[in-house]
Amino acid sequence: MSSEAFLYLWYDAPNKKYYLGKHKGSPDDSYTHSSTVWESFTKSTIPDGVRRRILAYGTDEEMFKLENDLLLNRQQKCWDRYYNVVAVWPICVDHSGTNNPNYGRKHSEETKKKIGKVHKGKKVSEETRKKMSKAHKGKKLSEEARKKISEANKGRKPSEEARKKIGKASSVRMNAYWQAQTEEYKKKTSQMLNAAKRKKHREMKEQENV
Repeated sequence: MSSEAFLYLWYDAPNKKYYLGKHKGSPDDSYTHSSTVWESFTKSTIPDGVRRRILAYGTDEEMFKLENDLLLNRQQKCWDRYYNVVAVWPICVDHSGTNNPNYGRKHSEETKKKIGKVHKGKKVSEETRKKMSKAHKGKKLSEEARKKISEANKGRKPSEEARKKIGKASSVRMNAYWQAQTEEYKKKTSQMLNAAKRKKHREMKEQENV
């Protein structure tokens, strides 16, 4: 079947979990999934009990819409059974029809509110955080990505809570620094005293032998 993109659903039977995604390409190419928390594998190393089902074919735009609609539905009903981390991609296609020359389309204000409402109060589990951290370990941001992050944060002021956390973290680092300096000072002082004692002991031995 000729199409620009397709929507797929992986099922990990041993762990009873799913991963829903969209791919611009063919089901026969080498692509498997783009999860940051689920283990990576190739077409030739698919784990036992793991299988994929193609849910739909269409344009990249159509698959973006369908992917996000289904993920929002899953988040409200059985999100704990999915490897997906987010239910809506910031660069996905919404229903507003407003063009974004950079990628896909921008969310309308109404869609943004819906996304915020869905995510409100939800927290990523500690296990998911660790998996995400492990998946991103060693990866470096491109110069372009760094500039975008810097531009986005320009002019922003941290909240009172954030300032307290930063202050606490700085305090911990400074305490650790001064503790290390103190230990180093004690070590050097001890070495100097021992050296002085050994020198005095040698001088006394020399005088006794005169």
